[in-house]
Amino acid sequence: MEFELETRRRIYEQIKKSPGIHFRELERRLQMVVGNLQYHLQYLEKKNMIRALNDGDYVRYFVKDRSLSETERKIMSFLRRSGCRHILLQLLNNPGMNNKEISQAVGLSPSTVSWNLNKLVEAGIIEREKIGRISKFTVIDPSAIAELLICYKESFLDTLVDGFIEMWEFKDSK
Repeated sequence: MEFELETRRRIYEQIKKSPGIHFRELERRLQMVVGNLQYHLQYLEKKNMIRALNDGDYVRYFVKDRSLSETERKIMSFLRRSGCRHILLQLLNNPGMNNKEISQAVGLSPSTVSWNLNKLVEAGIIEREKIGRISKFTVIDPSAIAELLICYKESFLDTLVDGFIEMWEFKDSK
């Protein structure tokens, strides 16, 4: 794909490398001023090269030629949030954890973890099982999340993701 401007090529390549990236993260990674980035993003959207998806909190960007399903785009939106990503990594490694255990493992307050867990349950990414007064959480499709983490591992800039991928690949090789 040819671009008239180097700036547009850089933006497109960054979105392609990190599907679901949001505006501020693009701004940080490309070290571009807001107005310039907005202008080029609007141009790329208008030319039907990228797609913007509002997930309620952020507008996330995906390239049009990338064949992510709607479910994968939804999962990527959550994986781009460090709190949700760390919760999902904990649940992939330890299915059936409760809010308190997750809170201690990821270092977030119980109310923040609860808010993220509710969003993940509403999105159909994890499921809640109530046992008395305690809710235990499990990832519905761990393979789909692991594949996305492995496929886009360079885009997360997170040592927890690297550690998880090593464990997941080691588990699969057995």
